[in-house]
Amino acid sequence: MSEPQTLFGVGERDRGKRLDQFLHERIPGLSRARIQRAIEERVTLSWGVRARSATPVRPGGSVQVGHTPIVEDVRDVPLPILARGAGWLAVDKPSGIVVHPVNAIRENSLIRMLRRQEGVETLRLAHRLDRETTGVLLVAEDAPTASALSMAFEKGRVHKEYLAVVSGSVAGEEGTIDLAIGEGDRRRVFVRREVNDKGERAVTRWSIERRLASATLLRLFPETGRRHQLRVHLAAIGHPILGDILYGRPDADYLDLVTGTRDARSDEGAPARQLLHCARLVFPDPAGAGEVEVSAPLPGDFAAILGA
Repeated sequence: MSEPQTLFGVGERDRGKRLDQFLHERIPGLSRARIQRAIEERVTLSWGVRARSATPVRPGGSVQVGHTPIVEDVRDVPLPILARGAGWLAVDKPSGIVVHPVNAIRENSLIRMLRRQEGVETLRLAHRLDRETTGVLLVAEDAPTASALSMAFEKGRVHKEYLAVVSGSVAGEEGTIDLAIGEGDRRRVFVRREVNDKGERAVTRWSIERRLASATLLRLFPETGRRHQLRVHLAAIGHPILGDILYGRPDADYLDLVTGTRDARSDEGAPARQLLHCARLVFPDPAGAGEVEVSAPLPGDFAAILGA
């Protein structure tokens, strides 16, 4: 017998509503927290984007809640532990792994692989990195620590440093990108964001780390935490991250990748993923023992390009 599914149609009056708000109105007996957990694990959207609590619903589409049949060959990728503390640990995230369950990927998400590796079912993400981004990822061992770390990120108390290899020669030695980011033109690529005066303020400081023949290695210091902030900002100033399939490229390249038609990057001999790496985090110890600094080594594809 198949598992039950519930389908909710999205009407014009729902335009602009967050997904968690939309579902809370239709399933009032569930708390907002339970709805947000369900969104992570068993909600799919008919318009083909990943379900997030803050995702705006799309009139004419539908929201499906249930147990989507999934055929998944469970694999366990060794996840290097960079550091541990009271109630937390830091992982050196590899490229190509989603950090939490989404669509057809459940057991092969980083958080579930890490739970199996560590034998701790209560592990929770303190923040997120994109699928192709590598580097320092903080994970909490319990809900209070997760809340403390998440609050530190929200309050701007976490110092973040990224490395990115970008296209072209960036003028100057350092600078600041102060451009608001909002939703993009969603007629074709629904997940893309863009510089938008109606969006939220986003600030990224940068400095030159190394100049290459036709590219630049930048060290990036995001002062805000908008989704896709670094990718949007760098594309907006004319220096998209090498290997980024979503920003700085034609719509068709991204659409071909998500439908499995082709990966334009391999056709061009471009990097197989966006060259963005979370190199260092400095954050307040949830146990109150001052600040903690965690760094991740340079990944192999960066080292190959830089000749390191």
